[in-house]
Amino acid sequence: MKIFKQLFIIFLLCLVGEVAANLLPFQLPASVISLVLLFLLLTFQWIKSETIKEISEFLLKNMAFFFIPAGVSIIEKLDFLKDKIFILLVICFITIFLTFTVTAYTVIGVTKLINVKKERGK
Repeated sequence: MKIFKQLFIIFLLCLVGEVAANLLPFQLPASVISLVLLFLLLTFQWIKSETIKEISEFLLKNMAFFFIPAGVSIIEKLDFLKDKIFILLVICFITIFLTFTVTAYTVIGVTKLINVKKERGK
């Protein structure tokens, strides 16, 4: 029964994200809204991480399974993508570089903030 409660919380957040995405005057993916909402709920501890721990671990362990439909869609559109493979590869390399760069600077910034907070606490 505990798993159903955790799954209900996740699905409820997804539903709230869908409703919010439909109500907003601009386009924003419902999944992004749901993730931001979950982040806020966990940050302000309105939901404890233990409350959704088991279902979250299950979903993370089986994440590859959820990419199968996207992979099949790419294979179905292979004829369309053949002519654009160079552009697709350039976009992939640029986004990988940007992601690594932003992640590295984020880690550096958070580390500096943690060190400053530790120094102030002494």
